[in-house]
This record gives sequence, structure tokens and C-alpha cells, in this order.
Amino acid sequence: MRRTLLALAALSAAVPAHAAPVVLTPSGQWNVDFADEKCRLIRTFGEGEDRHLLAFQQYWPARKFGMTIAGSGLEGFVSRAKTDLRLFETHEPIRYGPFAGKVEGFGDAVIYSNLAFDDGAPAPGEDTATGAVPLIDTAYAKQVRFIELRQRSKLVRLETGPMDAAFDVLNQCTMDRLRQWGLDPEQHRTAQSGPEWLNRDALVRRIVANYPREASAQGEQGIMQMRVIVAADGSVESCTMLKTTNTTQLESPACDVMKRAKFDPARDAAGQPFRSFYATVITYQIG
Repeated sequence: MRRTLLALAALSAAVPAHAAPVVLTPSGQWNVDFADEKCRLIRTFGEGEDRHLLAFQQYWPARKFGMTIAGSGLEGFVSRAKTDLRLFETHEPIRYGPFAGKVEGFGDAVIYSNLAFDDGAPAPGEDTATGAVPLIDTAYAKQVRFIELRQRSKLVRLETGPMDAAFDVLNQCTMDRLRQWGLDPEQHRTAQSGPEWLNRDALVRRIVANYPREASAQGEQGIMQMRVIVAADGSVESCTMLKTTNTTQLESPACDVMKRAKFDPARDAAGQPFRSFYATVITYQIG
């Protein structure tokens, strides 16, 4: 399957005072991309010049996921501006400031880096380090009837219908990633706890302070996914950094910093330490 590259962009187009709502129905089935490092759930809406893309992606098992909506209806959406997300008629809108950008072949896009439909306040950077392996809540996803974005006077609605079956496939895909990393999925399903990062505050400050100079000079921003394999003794075996967005100068120093990380290891159902993973989203933005 062709890979879609995302590029963040500061969009400055003026928003019409009274923009007509954009309401789109599916033009294709759900497709799942079982890539080596991530799982992607993709569907298209609308036809011709109104063709839009809806994509969800995850890099590890988690409640939260990345979501991208792209197409002509997103023209005029501004990066980091307050945007209301609704999922059904009685749903209290989730307010968040997603990135604006572009998707190859579709044009303007809105990009959520770390979102959960069952969470009223998505929090970028929230990790997956506590408790048994979390998964997307498919019971909540069954309530979904549409995905609606409103920013100022612009409104785009994709008529998805219930999403429990689609998210169940995404959950299966991410659990299968554990096997690829040499980890035991069943051990993680029943674990008492995941790894706890003991010197997190000090190392996060170091990562934040080292915004790559070339990227900062160009105003380049981006979203990255960091995954660390934590041994049963709490040491860091390996660190992997993956880009959600396509950048030229922005290379994160986080994996170099994580060589100094100290963890209380994951605990299995019997309370014994075992080999596991720690993962988080890193968002680089100017200002």
C-alpha cells in the first residue's frame, strides 16, 4: 500500500464568515495497513474533488491514537486553534488544538497526535506506562455515528457509523507488534503494571532543552513516537524513534538522552519483573 507522508504547515487562509457545512459519506471500505512499525486504519469519504481521507494510526497498544482528516473541507483550518470534535448527536464536544498540515494526494489536513474518543481532554505526551496494556475502548467506539470537526465557522462531518469493529482490528494489530519486539502479548494483557520511569522529570527537561538548532531556525515542527524496550532489571535495552510527520531538519535527541533512563520494571500477574516496553508521543512545536 502506498505510504502517505504528512507535512506540518502553518495555514493562514482566511476563514469565511459563514462557511457551508461539509458532510460526507463513505466512498470505500475500511483498510488496515499492517506496517512494520505501525498500524493504520484508513477510509475514504466523498468523491472527486470532495474526496477526503480519514486515517487512524498507532505505534503500540494504547487507548490513544493519532487521527488525520484530509481533503478540501479542511482548507482554512488553522494549526493549534481550538477545534471541537463530536462523535454523536448528544456528545459533549472534545475541545483540542490539533495541528494543521497537508497529506499527499488529499491536500489540507487536521492532525491529532494523541487522541482518545472516550476522553474529554486529550493530553499530548501521555504515555502507556501504567497498568496492564491499554487498548482502544471498542464499547465506547460502538456509540460513534460520525466524526465532526468544528473550527470557528468551518464544520466538516464524516458519516462513519459505529467504529467498534474497525477499532477491534486496530487493537489486534498493535498487540501483534509486541511479538515483533520479542515480547509476550499475553503476559502484558494480565500485567499488574508497566515500567515506571524513575528519573523522568530530569530527562524530559533535557529533551525539551535540546530542540534541534537547524529545525528551530527553520521553524520546523513535528510529532514523533518514542519506544523503549525495558529489561526485567529496569535497564534500557533499546530505543526507537519514529516520525509521525515528515520533517527535513528535525531529528530528536531523545534516544541519546534515554541511555540515562532508570525504570522500575513491569510486573506480571504474580508481581514478578518482566521485559516490557515504555512508549510516549513527543511533540516539537515552536512557541
